[in-house]
Amino acid sequence: MLRETRPYPLVFAIVLLLSFLIPVSPAKAETEAEAVTIMGPSKLTSKQMGDYVLLNEQDPKLTNISIYKLAELYLEIGKKEGVRGDIAFGQAIHETGFFRFQGDVIPEQNNYSGIGTTGGGVKGAFFATPEEGVRAQIQHLKAYASKEPLNTELADPRFHLVTRGIAPLWTDLNGRWAVPGKGYGEKVLQYHFNMSQMTLTIPHVDLPTNHKLPVGKLTINADVPMLAPDGSVFKTLKKDEKVRVFGVLGNNYDVGGGYLVEANSSKMSLYIGRILIKDSKTVMYKPDGTVHRIFRLGEALMVFDYDEETYQVGGGFYVKKSDKPIYHLGRVEFSADTVMYKPNGDPHSTLKKGSSYRVFGIDGDRLDMGGGYTVQYNKKTMTYIN
Repeated sequence: MLRETRPYPLVFAIVLLLSFLIPVSPAKAETEAEAVTIMGPSKLTSKQMGDYVLLNEQDPKLTNISIYKLAELYLEIGKKEGVRGDIAFGQAIHETGFFRFQGDVIPEQNNYSGIGTTGGGVKGAFFATPEEGVRAQIQHLKAYASKEPLNTELADPRFHLVTRGIAPLWTDLNGRWAVPGKGYGEKVLQYHFNMSQMTLTIPHVDLPTNHKLPVGKLTINADVPMLAPDGSVFKTLKKDEKVRVFGVLGNNYDVGGGYLVEANSSKMSLYIGRILIKDSKTVMYKPDGTVHRIFRLGEALMVFDYDEETYQVGGGFYVKKSDKPIYHLGRVEFSADTVMYKPNGDPHSTLKKGSSYRVFGIDGDRLDMGGGYTVQYNKKTMTYIN
């Protein structure tokens, strides 16, 4: 079982800076850790869990599975057995050193918790699939924490060697799961806490997305650094620059190619789409609800957020949905003739080379052109613009 990990890289240090500004009493933290049970419902998302790993290790050594899918397995199997799958994932981070596997266990074992390894080159248990490895870990935790029967097929080879229910708390694993194991449970819980700090979201965008197109664009309002994949400063983004955003990673915006921009609402704004004004009587309202101005027909405005009644167009100004502006994510320009398909999947018409159309939604490699009509995205013949 691995017990050491390399220091946090620069990116993660930046992400957690704010959380360290508020001092926490060691006695209080220790008391809270002593009350956390192994059994119970998970509280984190696979996005938070996967983001935390990727901020510390860009290339986790996994076999035929993504880090986000692995996190989902912990949540799913943990739920079936009543075990905190999110904290179990933190235990796996601790045991594998952010899935680097630099100890006795190798990635091909799918053994994320050191089951059966005792050091000195002893590799421990081998599991045929990632699912089986996660299931074994969850079952082993349940053996320690509960006397209830298993709800999933037995995968843990050491399940019957545990005195059932002897360790209901994570800190009860100290000296049991790991020997001597001083502070073992507390370290696992610290990883869980760190994962819980991965909180950045983009409004009305579900992540991780199932496409490789930008989901928004940053407008830079003050100089900010862009971080390279290794955590170093790649360059400084200047005021009024615009940068495409492909998603979020922890509390950073993913701007493509592994490059990140730390989220800071005072220095940047993110727009997620646009509205096109189709009625010359459409009004822009001030934050206080008074009229700011009336639009010209055909104007387009960036949208930063929306609710059931309004589109937020920046600075607290808004447009009412009742005025029926056309909201769209972006537009696509065609460099070759392209087939547009009906909602039932049959060909409808050909969109001509050189034409440009609004995009109302994205689903995998399908761009929604409105009314359920779609085109299949091809980066060689199309340019997508936020």
